[in-house]
Order: sequence, then C-alpha cells, then structure tokens
Amino acid sequence: MNPTPTKNNLPLRKGDFTNLFEALDYAAEGITGYNFYDGTGKLSTVLPYKKLRKEARSLARRLLGLGPRRGARVALVADTQPDFMRYFFACQYAGLVPIPLPAPIQLGHRRSYVEQLRRLLVTCQAEIAIATEAHLPFLMKAAASLNLSFYGGTKAFVHLPEEDVQLQQSGADDLAYLQFTSGSTRFPRGVMISQKTVMNNLSNLIGGVVQFQNDDRVVSWLPFYHDMGLVGMVLAPLAAQVSVDYLNPRDFAMRPRLWLKLMSDNRATISFGSAMGYESCQRRLRSADIESLDLCPWRVAGIGAETIRPQPLIQFADHLAPAGFNKRAFVAEYR
Repeated sequence: MNPTPTKNNLPLRKGDFTNLFEALDYAAEGITGYNFYDGTGKLSTVLPYKKLRKEARSLARRLLGLGPRRGARVALVADTQPDFMRYFFACQYAGLVPIPLPAPIQLGHRRSYVEQLRRLLVTCQAEIAIATEAHLPFLMKAAASLNLSFYGGTKAFVHLPEEDVQLQQSGADDLAYLQFTSGSTRFPRGVMISQKTVMNNLSNLIGGVVQFQNDDRVVSWLPFYHDMGLVGMVLAPLAAQVSVDYLNPRDFAMRPRLWLKLMSDNRATISFGSAMGYESCQRRLRSADIESLDLCPWRVAGIGAETIRPQPLIQFADHLAPAGFNKRAFVAEYR
C-alpha cells in the first residue's frame, strides 16, 4: 500500500468553488487524497479523493433513506479516521448539516465525556448521530434518552438501502456545517458556517496565508473537531487538491516524534500545530532523532493559538535547524 502522490495531474484551483460538494467533485478528478497512519507511523488507510467522492455519494443516499428533511443536523464524533471524511462529505451531498463533536484524546473520565456528548447533542439539535466503533459505546449512552431519529455506528449504514434520488448541490447561503467553539473558557457554543463563508475562508487560506502550490503536501495531527484541524487540515487541502497525511492526536501525544518523522519521510511542505505541540515535540526529541530528519521542504509551519509565546518556537527552530528547519516557515494563524 502506497500513499496518494504529492504531484497531482490536475490544474490547481485555489478554492474557487461554490460549495464543498463542488470542491470534492473537482478534487476527485485527480490522484491525490487523504492518508492515515497508525501509532507506529505505519500507513494504515489510503483514501483518494476519487474514492471518497464515490463512497460519500453512496452514503448520502443511505442517509436520505432515513427520511431526514433537507438541512437536518447530523452529529459526527470526529475521531481521526477515514469514516469522518466519508460521513462529513456524505452530508454535503445529501443536503444535511454535519456537526463535528469532540473525540477525547484520552478515553478516561468516561462519565463526564458521556455527559458532555449528551449536552452537545441537545445543544446542536441533532436528528442523527454517528460514531466510529471506538466511540460508539459513549454515543449510545449519551443518546439513549434523546429523541433522535437515528444514532449508531458507521457500520450500521452498510445494511441500509440507497435512495434512488438526484443529489442536489447546496446554495451559497445554505449551512455547510456547524462548528463548536473550543470550550476552553465556557461550555462550547455552536457557530453556523454557510457554504459561502467556508469557501471564502478556504480561498483566503489557500491563496493568501498558505499560498498552496501543486507540489505541496500536508501533515497533520490536529483534531478534526477543532477549527484549524477541520478547516486548515481537512477542507483546505481538499479544496486545493493536495494530499494529506494524518496522525491521530492520541498517537501524537504519546509519540510526538512521529510528526516530524512523517514530515521528513514524505517530504511534506505544510503543517500546523499548537504552540504546546511544538514545545512538546522539541522537549522529547533526541539528538539521534534530529540527525535522521530532513525538514528542508517544510515551508509553512502554522501556529494556531490565542496567545503565542515566541520563546518555545525559537527553541524549536534552533533545535531543528540541523535538520534543515527554517524559522521563517512559522506562520501565525488566528481563526
């Protein structure tokens, strides 16, 4: 199994689409896509955009078979798994509104997580809720007392029939998704993001802040339920038709060196992280690790944080300079 290539066979379009439906349709004409790596750094799943489009359209018809109204809200426990992409874009094709919900980095404190999940499901007024197998027990408990039309695991949809319907694109003012705030200072609040808003954000990110090129490659460990993880590391690469390599945030937390190894091995050019992530990585790197890395291609090292302390970033850059990391790659991104 090989990851999707870096160099695409499509002319680069920098997010100039009407909606996410159209963005995936165009990306699917190429050969790039999403790639998922396990906790040892081994490639576990390859999901080219072409395959994602086919599977998302099939799932869209299965979702519509449940009978939801157009614009109904679908809660997705946003673990770093291919199924998140499949169902997120299935909602785009079906005219439904996906809502990424937190997937805990540590699976302790089960009772508090179930209660958090229940409150989020009520707050977002979800009619459908879906989780991968790892988080399904939490969802089943959280949704048991709620009046949802369907809740369950991703595997349940394999047995559902596909509705014979024409999939219709969303308008510019239709909701693309609902994004919860981080909840660092209060309980998370839902923000409604229209197709027009997300496409404007993506166009500015692709053509402005990052300046995506057709030979770029992205690596990310950021959670899909965080704004930068979703917009910057999931939607923007797709809208720019570039390949992405993912580590689960849990695996990054345990082995932060995997991030830099993946950057080096795949000659990635773009990655974003929190200031704490850069600091954690720098502290746990050994001299032998640095000697084996080639970070010369890394041209955009984004930092997403409300407050950015320069000293840890300076230490990171100085520490990784022998591996070819250029401190000018740092880019602050406030969303």
